[in-house]
Amino acid sequence: MNQESAVAPPKKSRFHYPRLRNILGIGSVVLAAFVGMSAWAFSSAVGGAPDDDYHLSSMWCTSFSGPDCEFDADGNGVMIPPPLLVSSYCLYHNPQQGAGCQPFMDGTDPREDFAFGHNNPMRQLNPDGFYQAGNVFKTKNIQSTVLEFRLFNVSIFLALTIALYFLLPRRLTITAMWMWLIGLIPLGVYLIASTNPSSWAIIAVGTGWLALMGYLETKGWRSAGLAVVYLLSVLLATSSRVDSILYLGLVSALAVWQAPLPVKDLFKKTWVALVAAVFVVIRLIISPRNLERIIGGVSTHNNDSEGLPWTTGADSLLPGQIDWALMWNNLWSVPGLWTGVFGGRPLGSLGWLDTALPQIVFFGVGGTLLGLIFVAIKRPGTKKALSMGAVLFALWAIPLYLLQISGALAGEEFQPRYLVPLMVVAVGTVVLTQDGRPLISDRPRLVAIAAALTVSNSIALHTNIRRYVTGNVVEGLNLNSPREWWWGFLPDLVSPNFVWVAGTAAFGVVAWFAFVHLPGLRADIAVESGSNTKPSNQPSTLAK
Repeated sequence: MNQESAVAPPKKSRFHYPRLRNILGIGSVVLAAFVGMSAWAFSSAVGGAPDDDYHLSSMWCTSFSGPDCEFDADGNGVMIPPPLLVSSYCLYHNPQQGAGCQPFMDGTDPREDFAFGHNNPMRQLNPDGFYQAGNVFKTKNIQSTVLEFRLFNVSIFLALTIALYFLLPRRLTITAMWMWLIGLIPLGVYLIASTNPSSWAIIAVGTGWLALMGYLETKGWRSAGLAVVYLLSVLLATSSRVDSILYLGLVSALAVWQAPLPVKDLFKKTWVALVAAVFVVIRLIISPRNLERIIGGVSTHNNDSEGLPWTTGADSLLPGQIDWALMWNNLWSVPGLWTGVFGGRPLGSLGWLDTALPQIVFFGVGGTLLGLIFVAIKRPGTKKALSMGAVLFALWAIPLYLLQISGALAGEEFQPRYLVPLMVVAVGTVVLTQDGRPLISDRPRLVAIAAALTVSNSIALHTNIRRYVTGNVVEGLNLNSPREWWWGFLPDLVSPNFVWVAGTAAFGVVAWFAFVHLPGLRADIAVESGSNTKPSNQPSTLAK
């Protein structure tokens, strides 16, 4: 009797406590992810994101109930508070100037509103959804408004990523984690935690690709949940940037191709993608100006209605002329846009392309990705090889085409941030495997990857905070002293150094989970299920 009672407790604990431990572990990782991304939201001042003069004034004046600002009687634009522009104009393109030049960001500015015409209510270059959502957070305190909206965008990303983690088939969970952690450093994570519509575009395209691929492989409530996530991605894309709609359409086709299901089963389940595709096509046919807005995003010449052969009369085009010199230059310069996504110079600068990052950032992230590419092409299989080729072609052809019809050189007007949504999916395609086992499984190399990404993220975060706290005229490790700027409403504890250290440590936790713990957990599951049996992450058993 005593022996039985002595044996019983361990049996009970083996059934209950691991489950609780897993829940607490996942919760800790989610909290770390929020802290790590929130550090990026705190790292730059109001107006620090690219084109924030346009996006902040658009957000300020575009609400769900209609225009939220008065229009100037003389037709010069909408009436906005002066600090909205000063926040950007006092420091942009001048990395030596910190954000201490920004006055009255707390709503105490005594000056009257003035007319400003460079925003979405006046030019209608982007969908309104992103700005309408931002307007919900509008208060007199511009700093708190901007910071709350940045944190809201971070929360959207994490909510959808958590949903993917629990809904995706097992073979795609490592792909999702590795894709985001590699593809977002440093430019992507900076943009997600910003007031730039590219935030939603990046979330929509990467999430949509994973959700649709997972939806096609699963059945029941998981399939239904992933369909909802995919449709939410479509909503985010159509509410942010028009080019993100096109990107999402492209990666949706890629997901259908990559899904390991028979053709007859694919046709039964592609109604979700077809609904989204029909919606996008109808929208573009009814309003071809939607396509022309893409040109407005890469050209500053304000002739947005020209340059698209299928929406413009032949008399407005140069008859039979192609700028071959421009095409030749851009053909070999487009890869500079790719490296810019990961902090590579000369195009991999944050902010208004005025916050240059130390090259160790690109070395850590780009080196990791390059190593994974070489592993992936060793024995990729036909489907993966074609997928990687298709994504590479898109990354090269899309910017080349847009630059050609806008008459711009790579890096002048078409910036790396426009390619981040597609680059994230490119990274996902590289790390995607048929059976769900990671490309690299030995622990030393996985630890090295986690360390390289953590260091790269930390240095990029420190550089970005430094740029706004003092400008880059001040150097050194300590961000607290001297200090010209910081968020005035934060307690003294939440200092620049605190944000940097907390963000670094939090990212390290997530990187360790994704690259060290999760692959090890998958290996343990495979061992428990038996190495000679059919792997539990094959499509036939994933579709539960």
